[in-house]
Amino acid sequence: MQRFPRPAGIASMCAMVAVCALSLAGCPNPVSLADADANNAPPDASPDANAPADASSDSPAADVAPRGSVAPMADPTPLPVANWLLADLANPALGDPVRQAIESGTFVVPMPGTQFSLYWQSVAPGDNGELGVGPRGGFLYGATQIEVSAGLHVFARMDTASGVFTNGVLQPGDIYASGRIRVPLAVRPGANVVLVRGIGGRGNVIAQLWTTPDEVLLNLNDMTVPDLVAGDMSELWLGVPLLNLTATPLANLDVRIEPSAQFDATTVTLPSLAPHAVTQLAFRLTPRRAYPAAGAHVTVGIRVESPSLYYVYRRDVTLDTVAAGTTYRRTFRSRVDGSTQYYGVVPPTSFDPMRAYGLVLSLHGASVEGIGQARAYSPKDWAFIIAPTNRRPFGFDWEEWGTLDAIEVLDHATASFHTASDRVYLTGHSMGGHGTWHVGLLFPGRFATLGPSAGWSSFVSYTGRAHPSGAFGRAQAAAVTMDFIGNLAQRGAYVIHGSADTNVPVTEGRTMVAAARTVTTDVQYHEEPGAGHWWDGMASPGADCVDWPPLFDFMRAHTLDPFELSFRFITPAPWVNSTHSFVTVMSELDARQNVTVVSARAGDRVTLTTTNVRGLRLSGDALRMRGIVHVTSDGIGVDVPPAGDIAVGPQDGKRPELHGPMNQVFHRPFCFVYPDAGSPRYSQYASYLTSVWAVIGNGQACAMPLAALTPAVRAEFNLVYVGVSSTGVAVPAGIPFRWDATAIRLADASFDRSAIGFIFPEGSHLSAVLTATPGDEWLLFRYQPFSSGAGAPDYFVFGTTPGRPSGFFTPTWQYVAGM
Repeated sequence: MQRFPRPAGIASMCAMVAVCALSLAGCPNPVSLADADANNAPPDASPDANAPADASSDSPAADVAPRGSVAPMADPTPLPVANWLLADLANPALGDPVRQAIESGTFVVPMPGTQFSLYWQSVAPGDNGELGVGPRGGFLYGATQIEVSAGLHVFARMDTASGVFTNGVLQPGDIYASGRIRVPLAVRPGANVVLVRGIGGRGNVIAQLWTTPDEVLLNLNDMTVPDLVAGDMSELWLGVPLLNLTATPLANLDVRIEPSAQFDATTVTLPSLAPHAVTQLAFRLTPRRAYPAAGAHVTVGIRVESPSLYYVYRRDVTLDTVAAGTTYRRTFRSRVDGSTQYYGVVPPTSFDPMRAYGLVLSLHGASVEGIGQARAYSPKDWAFIIAPTNRRPFGFDWEEWGTLDAIEVLDHATASFHTASDRVYLTGHSMGGHGTWHVGLLFPGRFATLGPSAGWSSFVSYTGRAHPSGAFGRAQAAAVTMDFIGNLAQRGAYVIHGSADTNVPVTEGRTMVAAARTVTTDVQYHEEPGAGHWWDGMASPGADCVDWPPLFDFMRAHTLDPFELSFRFITPAPWVNSTHSFVTVMSELDARQNVTVVSARAGDRVTLTTTNVRGLRLSGDALRMRGIVHVTSDGIGVDVPPAGDIAVGPQDGKRPELHGPMNQVFHRPFCFVYPDAGSPRYSQYASYLTSVWAVIGNGQACAMPLAALTPAVRAEFNLVYVGVSSTGVAVPAGIPFRWDATAIRLADASFDRSAIGFIFPEGSHLSAVLTATPGDEWLLFRYQPFSSGAGAPDYFVFGTTPGRPSGFFTPTWQYVAGM
């Protein structure tokens, strides 16, 4: 069978993560998603994932070199595959017999002909592992058997693929085919079955395999690196993915920078990396002296060490220096997960360190990186231009984790550069134009103006994808852009669109302009005649569709009052954005409704009127600074004290950082905790989610067996208990959820053949449980939270049939059926 690539359609590139994400959250019924795919593993025949490191068969022979010495340098060896058995699955909505075989543990490499209800043909791959293009809207399955010698490990590049199974153990593929991603495969000595699931209609599915005797692999193809600005001495970070190629967790993984003339020795420790998983490691770069002149190449030695590893693994990384005043990459360590992230910086011309500059936050489009977005602009004499990268070029459509990245970059840039809090602006193109509406309307207190170019409102308007109903829809309420258009009432907007845009229809821009004009008169619209999605001309030294001079004139003419006293603020929930001006919403009454706060000033008094608010905290400093002496909130008056904040209503129970829904457990450093014994699927699921977060989110995650959990880890991380028995998790009394060998129980309700996910407070952190009834662990692989449009509520039960409950806990963390 000869396969010829078919061109992928013009994307709605912005929507691809949501289309290809293997999650249940985009549907009213969690398990009805057609692409809730073959993320399911049969019982594992690989070495025990929880075995002590010293007992692992993965360790090199003791006579090779002393334990703890640096591993010999050796390039990985390509593992050729002569033939793959390929089959098209044209309509996954009608069923997936291959997935069913994987789940039942009955899948074997097929013979040519019909098997598993699909027609399989033997095909030789291309020189770079090309397998061909699957059917649009469907999948291309490729199966083969590989022989692996004892002492060798295997890793893979799997492009245009949702996942790859090795002996039934799942790892994610790279749906965007960047060519940079590598994932470990769970092989054993002898014969191993490999099955790749390629995404159809998107270009060639590529499957390349390599072997190595090394226990781990530092993937230098996928680094997150800073530019060293000549003369600067800022502390920076370097991100490098590490593949654990062994079947044991790597405990107390030390991430080191070697001392040199340029950098101090530094160490950052990750408590544990899951077996057969990849995660990004963050290396701390602390300079000893100013970075050298532009054009220099600075070599830094990096190494990783663990008592679970036989060897120490090190590599040299070269960093480049750039001239002060030029566009560059700035790295930082994310407060979300501890990974290294970066943003592009366009410094002002003729920079004066004593001057307070404006700050323009610019959000890139799909397939563009932050540095590429930054380079589309000419420098300004009055503002920094800052371009976050959404964790990946496609990232998260600037929703949820993309929003977290945008706000985190804004905070980091504000702290790093001398900027004025009243001159902050938001703009972006395409997916970033959507992000401008999305982030700007959710955080109206952070930006004086919005400047979307070629933007779109929501997935509903842009792709026709239905917004989920019920509790899942409420967990994703932030995605309903139009619900928050009222937050633009006291802001300005300058909207740009090409009249002939075939990627994002011009109707998207026109619709948003019309909506904005219902709440504010401060809206300008430029529609470039005959222009497509990306266009340029002679108006500016940069790309006109983003570096549009009238847009920057519009920005410069506006300022922001960060502590305005008269406003109307609406938020989907405190966990999304709890603060506007001097008001922080501590908790809501009902998680199924939006929250509204209206503030009106009269002289030295302020009156607050709220909807769906249980408790508030008011900034005393902001009120005193503005001369306010008295506040009335929903009819209850209080004088502004001479010091401190004002608490209004209950302050206990849920609060913004400890609130839910489910995805919030992943909004700060998190660690998966799985059982010490029992089904290996739980450790495999922890490994899979760890790798997904690295592949999609360029992220870092911890994972460990329950016996390795320490008070220090509890203090530092949100914990996600995967398959841990109900007797081993301290769930609060108000959440009467239990699970055992026969059923999952919610108070008086019982469910068999099911899985459950829920969050709960544990000390000062948020924790979560993900577990299933025995024999049904494969259900968990249908929940993949790391994509836009994958939000789940506080709790949800799912199985092979619909009708299982989902919902939210009360503000005091109580379970009420039907809420």
